[in-house]
Amino acid sequence: MAENPPIRIAVISDNPDPHWVWIRDLMGGDFQISGRALEWQGFSTAPAAFSGDGPGAKAARRFASLARYRGAHALAAAAKTRPFDLIVSHGPLATAWTAVVLGRGKNNTRHLAFSFNFTDLPTGLRKKLMTRAFKTVDAFAVFTDGEQQLYADIFGLDPQKILRAPWGVAPPLKALPAKQIAGAYMAALGGEARDYEVLCRSARLCPEIKFVAIARPHNFDGLSPPANLDVRFNLPFDEAWGLVAHAAAAIIPLRSRDTPCGLVTLVGAMHLGKAQIVTEAAGVRDYIRNEETGVLTPPGDADAMAAAVRRLHHDPALAARLGDRAKSYAAAHCSAAATTAFFRDCLRRWFG
Repeated sequence: MAENPPIRIAVISDNPDPHWVWIRDLMGGDFQISGRALEWQGFSTAPAAFSGDGPGAKAARRFASLARYRGAHALAAAAKTRPFDLIVSHGPLATAWTAVVLGRGKNNTRHLAFSFNFTDLPTGLRKKLMTRAFKTVDAFAVFTDGEQQLYADIFGLDPQKILRAPWGVAPPLKALPAKQIAGAYMAALGGEARDYEVLCRSARLCPEIKFVAIARPHNFDGLSPPANLDVRFNLPFDEAWGLVAHAAAAIIPLRSRDTPCGLVTLVGAMHLGKAQIVTEAAGVRDYIRNEETGVLTPPGDADAMAAAVRRLHHDPALAARLGDRAKSYAAAHCSAAATTAFFRDCLRRWFG
C-alpha cells in the first residue's frame, strides 16, 4: 500500500542561509498531519554579499529587490518540478515578491505570510502593488491585536485572514556570559523604529546613572550622546544580549505610538527576567502590563523616561519584581512552544 505523500513546505525569507526553514526543528521529525509527514525546502531573498553593516553591505542592498525576485523565482521553479502544498514567507517584502512571481501559478498551494509586520507602512505605487499581491495570500500572521485591523484596512484584506500569532521564541541566551560593564547600568538594545534621541535626552537628565545602547550606526546619525551613555554598534548576538542580561533594567525607546515594532527585544528581555521601560506604542500592551511586567512611558517624553529610569535604578527590589513577573508571562505565553502550536493549528486547518 502506497504511503501518503508528504506535505511539502517552502520557506522563503531574508535569511542568508538558503537552507533555513524556520520551525522544522521544533516541530519534530515524527510530526504528521492525517498520516502525512512534513517535507521542507528553504529559499533566501537576501543579497549574496549581505553582511549586516559590514564592508560591501551598502552596495549589496542596492540589489535587494533583485535578490527577492531571484529568490521568488527559485521557489517558483522548484514548484514547477514538484508542487508545494504550503509556502511560508517571512516578512511583507518576501510575501509580496513571492505572490507576484507565482501569480496564477500558485494553483492550490496555500500561502502563509508569517512575521507580517511593517516598520513603515507603504505608500504610493508600492502600496498599490502590495495590495494587489496580498489578495492571493491565504493567511497573515501578526503579533499584536492592533495590526489585525490596521492591515485589513490598509490593504483591503479580509480581517479573518489576519491571524493573531504569539511572538514566541526561546530565551536569547542559553548561558549567562561574563559581565562586561562594572556597576549598575540601563541597557537599550535594537535598531528598528527606535527613538534614540529621547534616550539621549533621558540620559542627560540622569547624569549619575550609566546607560549603554546597542544599536546600528544609522540610529545615532546626527545625535550627540552624553558622557554617561555608552554607544556600541553591531555587537555579536551573545555579547549584545549579555549586556542586557546584566543590566539593572532594559529600555525600548520607540519613535511613535503607531510603531508596532520592538517585540524581538521586548520578549527576549522578558525571558531574561528584565524589568523594562518601554514606549507605549502599538501592540506593546499585548505583552507588557504597566506596573506589573514593566513600565510604559509616553512617546517622545524624555522626562517620563528619566523618571522611570531613576525609579528602577533606586529601587532594585521593584525592578526584580517586575522582571520576575515578565519572565513568568513570557514562559507561559511567548515560548517557542506557543509558536509551534500556532503553526500546527494552521496545518490542521488546511491539511487535517
